[in-house]
Amino acid sequence: MLMRPRDSPDQRHIASSLAFNPPPAALRWSQDVFGNAVATARFQGRATALTVISTLQIEHEALTLDDDAVEQFARLMPFSYDPDDMPDLQRSIERHYADPGHTVAAWARSLLRTDGPASTLAMLTDMTRRIYRQGTYVSRPEPGIQAPHETLRLGTGTCRDFAVLMMEAARCHG
Repeated sequence: MLMRPRDSPDQRHIASSLAFNPPPAALRWSQDVFGNAVATARFQGRATALTVISTLQIEHEALTLDDDAVEQFARLMPFSYDPDDMPDLQRSIERHYADPGHTVAAWARSLLRTDGPASTLAMLTDMTRRIYRQGTYVSRPEPGIQAPHETLRLGTGTCRDFAVLMMEAARCHG
C-alpha cells in the first residue's frame, strides 16, 4: 500500500499511522525504487470486509519559485531538450490522450504569449491558476481518470483529472 507522501522541499512527513479491521498478522514497511514508503500487510484467514484508516500529519510550506528554479536552457519557451536526454524524456513528452477537436492543444496554446518568447515558469504558473479558477472539484470515487478534453468540456474533475489535464497541456508544448 502506498499510504503516505514522500518528503519534498515543500512537504515533510511528521507522523503517520495505519489502523486495520481486521488487524493484520504482520505489517512491514519498505521503500521502493522511487522513494515511496510501502506498507505490506499480511492477513490470516478470510474476511468479508477490510477497513484501512490512514492518518497523516504533514508539514507543508509554500515554495517561492523564480526563474532560477528552472534550468537556464528551459527558462524561455519554446526550448529544446539536449538530444542525449531524449531517450529518457520521450515517453514523458509525448501526448498520452486523444484530443478530439484539439481542445486541449488550443487551451494550452492560449497560455502562451504571442509577442515573443514566454517565461516557462510564468506559463506553468498561469496554467495552474487557470485550472484552479476554471475547474470545479467534484469527488468521484470510481477509479480512473477522465480524458483531459472532458475535464475542459465539463469544467469539473477530481485532483487526478486536473493533474492529468496539466500534464497533457504541458506535453502540448513539448
